[in-house]
Amino acid sequence: MKQVHPYEEYIKQLEKKYNKSAKELIYHYYINLNEGPSVTARELDIPRKAVLHFIYEYELRQLKHQNVKRNATM
Repeated sequence: MKQVHPYEEYIKQLEKKYNKSAKELIYHYYINLNEGPSVTARELDIPRKAVLHFIYEYELRQLKHQNVKRNATM
């Protein structure tokens, strides 16, 4: 039996609405725009819990912290 992604419906919703992958969308708000999980969730109209899941799944937390450190030393 194929295992379904726990947030499959949100992935489908995002990809249909924005014509981009969920990873691209989360990356854009969380990394490029430097928004937190709550704002990202509000902007994409999905639960914060789903955004947090995607952040961990796509390994974006470490990247965000690297960017924060880099910007702090500038």
